[in-house]
Parts: sequence; C-alpha cells; structure tokens
Amino acid sequence: MELSTVVRNTLGIIGFPLTIWNLLMIQKNKVKPPGQIIKTTHSDVHVMVSGEGPVTVILESGFGSLSIDWCYTQPEISKFARVISYDRGNYGWSRTKRKTMTSFDSVKEIKEVLEKLKIKPPYVLVGHSFGGLSMRLFASMYPDDVCGLLLEDSVHETQYLPLKENKKHITAFQRLVTIGYVTSLIGLPRILKQNIGRNFLSKEMNQSVLYTGYTLGAYQTAYREYRDSTLSAKQLINAIPLPIDLPVVVISAKNQSEQWKKQQHLLTKLTQNTEHIQVETGHSVHLEDPKIVNDIIEKLVNYS
Repeated sequence: MELSTVVRNTLGIIGFPLTIWNLLMIQKNKVKPPGQIIKTTHSDVHVMVSGEGPVTVILESGFGSLSIDWCYTQPEISKFARVISYDRGNYGWSRTKRKTMTSFDSVKEIKEVLEKLKIKPPYVLVGHSFGGLSMRLFASMYPDDVCGLLLEDSVHETQYLPLKENKKHITAFQRLVTIGYVTSLIGLPRILKQNIGRNFLSKEMNQSVLYTGYTLGAYQTAYREYRDSTLSAKQLINAIPLPIDLPVVVISAKNQSEQWKKQQHLLTKLTQNTEHIQVETGHSVHLEDPKIVNDIIEKLVNYS
C-alpha cells in the first residue's frame, strides 16, 4: 500500500467523525449516471453515447475533468455524428481496479469500450489539456482508425518530464494533488470547496458536480494520474509518429505562459497537415466559447 494511502486512511481514523460526515454527504448527493456503465477488463466505465453517423467523435477530458464537461459540445456534435464521452479511472461515475493511470491505460480502456459498444471507425479524436496525450497515443497506436485529431489547449509531453524548467511546477502540483487525496476521506476538500471538475458548466449540471466533484475516487484518480504523468509522457515519446497526412487542429489559448506557448508550437509540428488556431479564451475553450470547438469538430468530420 502506498504511503499516501496509509496517511489517508490514518487521517480517516483519527478524524472519524469527519469521515462519517463526508461519507454521508457523498451518499446524500449521489446522482444517477446520465449515461451507461460498460464493464471492461479492469473497470466499470461511465459512457455517454449520442447521435448517429459514419464518423464517431471521441471526447477526452482533461486532468481532473469529467464527461459532463462536454455539456455544450456533445449535444451539438450529435446532430451530425455519433459522439462519445466517458469518465476515466474513478472520475465521475466510473470505477476502476487499475493501480496505474497512464495514457496507455486510457487508450486501452476506451478501445475496449468501443469494441464492447460495437462502435467502428473512423474516429475523430478530441483531447482537452491532459486528455490530448491519450488521444495522440490512440492515433499513434491505431492510425488506420483515426481520420482527424483536435488538440484543445493540450499539454505537450515535455510538460511532465523531470526537467529543470519543470521542477517548480511539478513539485507544486504534486503537493496539491497529494494533499487533496490524503485529506479526501475526512472531507477537507469539501470543507474548502476544492472539488474535482471544471468551471463554466451549465446550471443543469450543478447537482451532478456536487456529487462527482467530491467522491473519494475522483481525488484518488487525480493523484494517480499526476503521479503517473511522467510515464504517460514517456509513452508519447516512444510512440510511433502520427501519419504525416493526418488532419490535426491545435487550438491554443493566448493567455498562457511563454513555456506553454513554446510547447503549443511543438504540437503544430505533429503532421504536415496541422492547423494552428489561437483563441482569446482561457484554458477550457469548450466551456468558455464552445462554438469554436464545435465548428472545428464539424470541419474534421466533414473532411473525413
């Protein structure tokens, strides 16, 4: 058992009254999943599938994000294509027995989900932030299945390598997710209103966020995803390059650090058919200005 898990459980025992209160709140706020649960080798994966069409769009959320984050995108895309969103690991309504949370794990899981649902290619892949890593890896592992790739303010793998310029960021973020995980049982994140999930969701999602944002599994997954992020980065580095003619669109938020902008520039070199679009939004473009993302997805679907 990891030291962090031992600390979490110990705090849970010491703060037993808080633990009971937190578990009761989780149960009280529980909301039925809006999608269906698909059983895979290691997990019960919450999946939302809508729309019809010869092309299927796969929406991959960012770090600490859920399937419901696509509340402004999935309904629009389903008007002209089949679209699927899901919860990784223990985010949202998914539950997994996996001990690792790498991009490779995510790719194998979503591939198994697609096979279980009998959803055949071609696929347009959409990856936001951290989710861009697994969508790129998917395109690398199954190039014949993919007809387009959208990277929405996606991370570059160098973000998670133990380089000098990353040390401060990695240390700070690792501390943040570790504290969130080890104190999740006693409900400290709930007390401080530090939930898992994005802002800007529609009001209809408020009750769902109140539940999914504070589950024990959500904090565990955030901790493990970041713990394994260097492994995910190395998986990308060792992956087969994308087909040179694969249509790729890179959306970059302008209001980011210089280091982030340099990494976005690296993403524009992924294929010879890569388009770079810079936007005046924050990091979550699909929530702040969803039309930008929706229009590009439609373009990629039509291009195929």
